[in-house]
Amino acid sequence: MAREKWSKRSYFIFAALGSAIGLGNLWRFPALTYANGGGAFLIAWMVGLLLMGIPWMIMEYGMGKYFRSGAPGVFAGIGKKWEWLGWWPVWCAFGIVTYYTVVMAWTLRFVGASTTMAWGVGQAGVEGAQSFFWNEILHISGGPGELGTPILALVLCLIIVWVIIFLVIFKGVKVIGPVSQYVMIIAWIFLGVLVIRGVTLAGAGQGLNYYLSTDLSKLASGDIWFAAFSQIAFTLSLGMAGMYAYGSFISKKGDVTNNAYITSLGNCATSFIAGFAVFSIVGFLMKSLSVPVEGVSASSVGLAFVTWPTAVSMLPAMNSFFGVIFFICLFILGLTSAYFLAYGGVIAPLMDKFGWSRIKTSLGVCIVAFLIGIIFTTNGGLYWGADLLDRAVAFYGLLLTGAISCLVVGWKFPASRLRNYVNETSDFKIGAWFDWMIKVVVPAGLLFVVIYGGFIKDLRQPYGGYPIWASSFIWVVLVVTLILSFVLGKMKTKESTKE
Repeated sequence: MAREKWSKRSYFIFAALGSAIGLGNLWRFPALTYANGGGAFLIAWMVGLLLMGIPWMIMEYGMGKYFRSGAPGVFAGIGKKWEWLGWWPVWCAFGIVTYYTVVMAWTLRFVGASTTMAWGVGQAGVEGAQSFFWNEILHISGGPGELGTPILALVLCLIIVWVIIFLVIFKGVKVIGPVSQYVMIIAWIFLGVLVIRGVTLAGAGQGLNYYLSTDLSKLASGDIWFAAFSQIAFTLSLGMAGMYAYGSFISKKGDVTNNAYITSLGNCATSFIAGFAVFSIVGFLMKSLSVPVEGVSASSVGLAFVTWPTAVSMLPAMNSFFGVIFFICLFILGLTSAYFLAYGGVIAPLMDKFGWSRIKTSLGVCIVAFLIGIIFTTNGGLYWGADLLDRAVAFYGLLLTGAISCLVVGWKFPASRLRNYVNETSDFKIGAWFDWMIKVVVPAGLLFVVIYGGFIKDLRQPYGGYPIWASSFIWVVLVVTLILSFVLGKMKTKESTKE
């Protein structure tokens, strides 16, 4: 049966932008910028985009389009012995979406809480925001050994998240495309509102100066390059299987290179603009609370769920309105990435492999992922989901599969063959430089990140200061998913996909 296609180029672009633009654009990117000295980080980040992000994006789109298949089919097309390499990122995508949707459930709770400013207004909000998140929303336990019980409110929010995801994906790209277009436009409008409100606050200029000031000496540190390259790897949603599937839905005459540039640059432009909203709030809090920049909490989770609510409580007017706007914006940015992970990352590869129906596969994946996600709604769920599992699949899994995939495509396929293929239908041609980016530069950059920021630290001492029995979960996940990838790679493939 004929493979589904994007009915409009704009639908594909918005869906691809939605897959790349997610929660991390509004919290992880500003937090990393904050932690790495502002403008110097932006320089390293742009270098990473040009040297790693865009070539990698072209590769995943192009290979998906060439083989008209998701990640497992792509690598099976290169050689049956490589099919496992397509399944490993599928497992990573599945792991990510199980806890990513729980974070989206947090945002839904905050949408409701923002209507009443449940954490307080004014000084009461400043004093109550942190306790509200950790104690009222998460009911956080003392560590991973204290799992506790599921938080009913979060479970109910998680049900809502998965129902919405299922309604978007069960009919495939004919619904995913138009939904992505409308959702992304709404998200950008909301982000614009937040930027305008932020830059008009007292003290905003001080925060923006910190965001944009540049100390070039910081570029001599390996930490800043690790942070920049890891953000590029994470933010573009590469190494998660889904971009191969999204690329496979492009029409035969569709442009790969141009779309890859639009997606990559559009995603990073959104991150950059989001920085204005966040850093203006940082400046506002510095002035309102009379604290230095170091006194403003800016860890990834803390930035979204503690710092922002604190700022909202201090606004001179319309506190609830801006709280609701922020958390709805956060939710819908997460939504586009979540259904990308579920459909492009997991469901499409399963349909390709086994010929299962779209509705049954979508329902099955949503139910199983929801049930696993309940674990992460418990008192100790954050430790196991958004921290340990995230480290396993969204750091090690993403980076390792990305590096190996580039090496296999670059040297085995090889990259020159892919370049000639995408140039046939591209508005502008890519040169031989692309071959060496895929063969050497991208895998070298990814391996630098995984070794410098991963193995060197985590093999020396348990990750995150956790007990070794808990941090070992990272390696167990990697080994188990790798074994399961080989098992799936050996199984017989259906040649057709049922509707």
